[in-house]
Amino acid sequence: MSFRQFPATDNDGNPHIIIEFRDGQAATTDDTGEPSLRYELADGQRLQRRENRFANADGTLVLTAD
Repeated sequence: MSFRQFPATDNDGNPHIIIEFRDGQAATTDDTGEPSLRYELADGQRLQRRENRFANADGTLVLTAD
């Protein structure tokens, strides 16, 4: 497993750091054959990605990657 961090901004202009986790094992892939990716904030809150936007499960926090 590897990870990278990148900056994002919420709708109020507040900065956040998103952590992208990549499972390097070939057995864990999505439908396109790419390794599975998981996105979280530093506090462990999971995020769902849609293009360059990320949201928590209930949609109360929406981030845009910088």
